[in-house]
Amino acid sequence: MFKKSLIATAVVGALSASAVAQAATVYDQDGTKVDIYGRINYMITSGGTQDLTPGADKTSGSEFQNNGSRFGFRASHELNSDLSAFARMEFRFNADEVNRDAMQVRNSFLGLKSQQLGTLTIGNFDSVYKEAVTGVFDNYENEGWVTHDGGSTSSRGDTVAYATPVFNGLQGHVQVKHISGNDATVGAQDNSSTTSTAAAVTYSWENLYLAAGYNQSKDVSDRGATYGGGSNNAAGEDIWGISAQYKFLPNFSARVMYEELGSVNEGASASAKKEIFGLGATFNYGQGNLYADVYDVSYVGDISSSNPWAIGVDYRFSPMRVYAEIFDEDASGENIDDSLLYTVGIRYDF
Repeated sequence: MFKKSLIATAVVGALSASAVAQAATVYDQDGTKVDIYGRINYMITSGGTQDLTPGADKTSGSEFQNNGSRFGFRASHELNSDLSAFARMEFRFNADEVNRDAMQVRNSFLGLKSQQLGTLTIGNFDSVYKEAVTGVFDNYENEGWVTHDGGSTSSRGDTVAYATPVFNGLQGHVQVKHISGNDATVGAQDNSSTTSTAAAVTYSWENLYLAAGYNQSKDVSDRGATYGGGSNNAAGEDIWGISAQYKFLPNFSARVMYEELGSVNEGASASAKKEIFGLGATFNYGQGNLYADVYDVSYVGDISSSNPWAIGVDYRFSPMRVYAEIFDEDASGENIDDSLLYTVGIRYDF
């Protein structure tokens, strides 16, 4: 079971699996299946990094907030015994108060999946780099995950990805994001279209998971072409990363990750992250999980490294869970108050 779940997190064509554990089938006939799923998620936060510059907005006070509430639809159709077509539409909304803001379109895509030929995905989805490499640290309901790519970097829109079939636990992943030069002033600069690529390789064997990946994160600030959906990492191009996870016991796993920028963009902030090293672990105590991570971060400028850390626990009574988390960003600098960020919340999946 653990081996299968690790593989699933690395396959772009199966991006919807983790979000629809409580999905309800609303149509299943003649090879076509449609599920509806979602969550209502509320949290109360207090603390966190506060800018003390005169005139700065207050951010560290207690606040009741919506925390990524959403709903979506997942569809699939069996074309033959090996090939199926799939699609997904997902929308995020603000559920903690009456509002008239438009809903956010989240990961929405379509594609083809074959055990023999692999998976082709087209549209708006998390990057293959995140799914393969950094996703093993994506365990927090609120803050606590430190990375160069949380899924949106050079992805989430105008993207095509391909995942190979799994061969003895080994799988390859590639993606290309199209960046259009339309709507830029003609002749003012190079406004031809371009692309930004990403790739990853994953390996699963029994209780071991290994991944290595690359995200080009192309800087297009000097041209007319602009990103749609997720943009690049403003600090630099060529994100490289490796990660590993091992299940030592049926209820205990540990993880490690290293990321770095291959090059730094001109004008990048001195406080932008250059290298990230992370260690973490998860313990399942039966009714939920206890999870913790610590990082060593170096920066683009001449700034001392920092050690952010986070710890959290949840208690699950399906389909509901409650959670509590603490995050220390370990920020430093003039006019910065670095306090612990506390989060407590409740989530209902359907």
